[in-house]
Amino acid sequence: MARGLFQNVTGTQGAIRIVELGAVIGQFKKWRLDRMKVGEDDFGKFWAFKAELAYINPTLFRDPDYSPQIFVVTGRDKRTRKDKQYRLVQAEGYAPVLNGRNLLMEGVELDDGS
Repeated sequence: MARGLFQNVTGTQGAIRIVELGAVIGQFKKWRLDRMKVGEDDFGKFWAFKAELAYINPTLFRDPDYSPQIFVVTGRDKRTRKDKQYRLVQAEGYAPVLNGRNLLMEGVELDDGS
């Protein structure tokens, strides 16, 4: 996603995975990314991620021995015809908030693996 091109993105596809276990511990029902404001008129590189989960294993999500990773699919790349997937990376000083089946993450950057 080009910086500054979109102020928000919504979707339904994505998962929470514990990669070292090869386990999917959550599936999204719907999610939304909103670009976080830095100044009066400037949107920065960080996003706020709000999601409603269809399924979540809160015990594994909160287990300090594992590092759950959040992946979202924003659509299909017309050139490669593959789903465009991003891993959400939360900046230092922020922590995910899981409340039932709702997840909030602020200070998120999008990593497309390149």
